[in-house]
Amino acid sequence: MKIKEEKRNGHAFHPIMRKGGVHEKSNKAKRRATRQDTVRQSREWRDHSPAKPACAA
Repeated sequence: MKIKEEKRNGHAFHPIMRKGGVHEKSNKAKRRATRQDTVRQSREWRDHSPAKPACAA
C-alpha cells in the first residue's frame, strides 16, 4: 500500500514569496528618519543656544 503524501501549499514556495517574512522599514524611510533626526537635533541646539538674536520690538 502506497503512503499518500500531504499536499503542500504551492504559494508558500513560490520564488516571489521569498520576499515575505518580517517587514522592515524601506531604505527611503530610513533615510528620511535620519534626516528628520538631524533637523530635530539642530532645532534643539538652536533653541538652547546661549546667544539668541535680539528681538526688534
